[in-house]
Amino acid sequence: MNKRRVLGTLIGFGISALFLALALYRVDFAQAARALAHADYRLILASAGLTLSSYVFRAWRWQRLLRPQKEIPARRLFPVLVSGFALNNVLPGRPGEIARGLALGQREALSKTLGIATVVLERVADGLTLIATLAALALFIELPGWGQQIETLALLIFGAALCFMLLMLWREHWMTRQLQRVIHLLPARFSQRLANMFASFVMGLHALRSPRDILAVALFSAATWLCEGGSYFLVLSAFGLLPASGERALAALFLMVIVNLSISIPAAPGGVGPFEAAGILALGAFGVPKALALPAVLVSHLVQFALITSLGVFFMARAGVTLTQAAQPLEQERTA
Repeated sequence: MNKRRVLGTLIGFGISALFLALALYRVDFAQAARALAHADYRLILASAGLTLSSYVFRAWRWQRLLRPQKEIPARRLFPVLVSGFALNNVLPGRPGEIARGLALGQREALSKTLGIATVVLERVADGLTLIATLAALALFIELPGWGQQIETLALLIFGAALCFMLLMLWREHWMTRQLQRVIHLLPARFSQRLANMFASFVMGLHALRSPRDILAVALFSAATWLCEGGSYFLVLSAFGLLPASGERALAALFLMVIVNLSISIPAAPGGVGPFEAAGILALGAFGVPKALALPAVLVSHLVQFALITSLGVFFMARAGVTLTQAAQPLEQERTA
């Protein structure tokens, strides 16, 4: 690992420490401990089932995105997908996205850049779904000022990414010409590599050419996040937060949106720190005291982290791959 990577990792851990300090500041730990002791862990176990279901829908969505290039059963994609998320949980820099593209290329004889393109498209679909959820919530509750700012910023980021990908897809020849004007200044081996990567990346976006595929991706994205929202709802129910079920459902969706947007902040692996601070902030908008919000957010994060990391490690072990071996191709790709 070079000095820049070491510095980046240290900064990430520093950011996590800062957010954890904000999350834990002035918390009544005795009250938080009582909340943990009296939680209904049967509901928390059920929440883990909904979290797992969300990853099944992710695998079906990935299958649909890859369909224009190759029909791959979702049962073959699920281990690759979960292993990628597990790597995000334990390695700095969220390398699981690249790892998924590399693993897909090796297993299914596809371009790794094509695989990475579909992963990028997934992230944009997730971002737009979360923004749509936040917009829908605004019809029922008055978003705090910072919530409106997050919605605007996220819309700008994910909307711009979608527009750029559509431009790459629908004006492919024009974009190729513009790329050629730039890369011809580079050595031949680099320019050819970039040209091939661009062509493979655009192929990974071909699902956007079919209205039926776009609808399927949108439905799978909605199902994914409904499962996630249901998982948060069960955790809030397990801790007896917000007795009115309607308000609890709105709080669960708001919590889901805010914590998932927050973990895009470059921090320690697994989003430790930003997840907790954002979760407490989101529940605070519904009047939940910090000492009661903290245990619910911690348990929710722990359940998701333990479930996906253990499953990913299991799938990698079954394939005869250790975490160290999984990281080696990523380092080689970064060097290349």
